[in-house]
Amino acid sequence: MTNAGHIQANGFDIKVYANSFPFVVDWNDDGKKDLVVGEELPSSPNSGNIRVYLNQGTNPAPSFNDYSIVYAGDSQLYVYRINPVVYDLDSDGLRDLIIGNDDGQVYFYRNVGSAGSPAFGDSFDTLKTENGTPIDAVAGSRIHFVDWDGDSDLDLLISGYEGYVQICENASGTGITEGEQAIRTITGPVISPNPVTSTAQFAFSLQTSTHVRIDIYSVDGRLVSTPLDQYISNGEHRLSWDATDSRGRKLPAGTYLARITTDNETNTASVVITR
Repeated sequence: MTNAGHIQANGFDIKVYANSFPFVVDWNDDGKKDLVVGEELPSSPNSGNIRVYLNQGTNPAPSFNDYSIVYAGDSQLYVYRINPVVYDLDSDGLRDLIIGNDDGQVYFYRNVGSAGSPAFGDSFDTLKTENGTPIDAVAGSRIHFVDWDGDSDLDLLISGYEGYVQICENASGTGITEGEQAIRTITGPVISPNPVTSTAQFAFSLQTSTHVRIDIYSVDGRLVSTPLDQYISNGEHRLSWDATDSRGRKLPAGTYLARITTDNETNTASVVITR
């Protein structure tokens, strides 16, 4: 192969915040290949992190201008370290959005719009095995759908930080079984101050009483601290964390991932330590 350089939009190299994940698909059903790009964090505060660049040129010579951000309901869709792919997973003739992400699971956002103008609701399904167990790569799920076994339906290839590649054969005839959609039961964490020099407050709220665990990971995926791991009642909560590791040692300056997990949901947020 020959290195043909960076893909550009409006005459400038496309460059996202970090951990870019490109996927090529005809997003708006005009017969031309478009570019969907996921990124680790939004490029601006309170923004989503899936970009769509529509092809203004041709298939042999794609050309891109400004991008749009994908919405879920009324809000821009944001999931930490998002890895988006687009397939008609429920075989209804509309391309759906399927997301790998840092928590290792796979989220399914059904297209409730049209072929030419995809739209997604604010709720999602988590892809599961036949026995109801969420498909989980432990962390950093990256996914691809293909007819692996030649039976004319889409099977799932999934990998993660641990390095394995797993095949999940489609047992439903479509890629998603109709079922109860996930309802968010946790809000947060909101971390302040951020950046933090000595002590940070983690604010979160629970719709129901549940077991809650907060883990802190380095950018290379290592678990460095678990400041909370206990059953907590519903309501508003605040946790103070002194920016130390599991042995009480001060963590070096840098960017970390805070993951809050309940019995059925995981949220993530980045935290920056300065010294």
